[in-house]
Amino acid sequence: MYCSMSISTIASKEKSLPNAALYIIGIIGVGLIVYFGGYIITNADKLKSKSGINVDVMGESAEIYINDKFVSKTPYTSSDVASGSNKITLKSGDRQYQTSINFLKREGDNVHYVGITRDLGTSDAFSSGSEFWFEKDTSGNVLRVISEPSGAKVYIDNSEVGVTPFLSNNISNGDYELKVAIAGFEIQSSRITINKGYTLNTTFKLFPVPVPQKISSFEGSKNLYDLSSENNTVTTSSQEWAKAVVYWNKSRGLNIEGTGENKTPFFELLLSYKGDLYSAEGTPIITKEELATVKADSRIGYLGRTIDGQGLSKEAKQTLETLLGTVATVGKQAKILTTPTGWLRVRSEPSLDGTEITRVDTGGTYQVLEEQTGWVKIKVSDTSEGWVSADYVELVE
Repeated sequence: MYCSMSISTIASKEKSLPNAALYIIGIIGVGLIVYFGGYIITNADKLKSKSGINVDVMGESAEIYINDKFVSKTPYTSSDVASGSNKITLKSGDRQYQTSINFLKREGDNVHYVGITRDLGTSDAFSSGSEFWFEKDTSGNVLRVISEPSGAKVYIDNSEVGVTPFLSNNISNGDYELKVAIAGFEIQSSRITINKGYTLNTTFKLFPVPVPQKISSFEGSKNLYDLSSENNTVTTSSQEWAKAVVYWNKSRGLNIEGTGENKTPFFELLLSYKGDLYSAEGTPIITKEELATVKADSRIGYLGRTIDGQGLSKEAKQTLETLLGTVATVGKQAKILTTPTGWLRVRSEPSLDGTEITRVDTGGTYQVLEEQTGWVKIKVSDTSEGWVSADYVELVE
């Protein structure tokens, strides 16, 4: 009756409706109010069970999948993610990253966001990223930091507080700068918020730096540069290393001879300690057609291991000599000292019984190929090499 009366008072006298029609409209109105009011009450719990997410990647945009369902491309922010465990997948080209995180449900207007940032890089080894998520914890204000590799130093507002894995429950509420660093890997930092009654979980995957901080050419060479590393993560796969150098050049830049960060592609070839050659894109050079395009004056980056000592490996030298048609101008050189005759015999074997191949004049300098007690093997020319007496040789780097 109340609805019917309300409607009749606002109806026009000229277009008044029959009482039966007004009664039906009133009943429908009450039904709609009851239905939608019930829907809001029923879904209030669903709204409370939602959580939030922030996702971003370095470089080109990546596709985001939540529980195998495509939701968006990066960057992406949403406060409409179901709480509980969710599988997050990022895809860009042939690179992919996947993780599972427990999303904490909202409390009133307070949405607990999960943060994910990634540099998908060129391989699982040469990639990086970080993840942040909250857990309820009544023990205090807790910060947990995990890193790959472990043993990284943890800094809060530039003060060192420990190493990973790191756990603290006595950090005051507030915002801080969190930094994680370990030698041989790119430093990562992020702004974090510590809240009472919660644990902030953080994980960091650090990018292994594939090049020296300052890249220099080998002494005596204008086009051969030393990229040697002592990091086992870097040197394990020379092919992955080569691609990582190219990627680092484009994304971070190379400091060539102290000239600063240069993001213009620099190396035309990469040569590994195994003697393998890679193109400017980091792909293996294998076929005769590919080798035919190689030039002796190409800018070459040497992927060497510091544990093998200074200079090029034997395999790398052989590649330069046989495939590029040039002599490796790094490593030891043999300077021929003064002799009674003014020249020195070059023999086929490291012995006085070795056949004389040729003779070299005193004062000349030749590349050292090998050393044995009392004897030094030198490269006389592109077609001639042999052994000379170490008594009449001065070895120089």
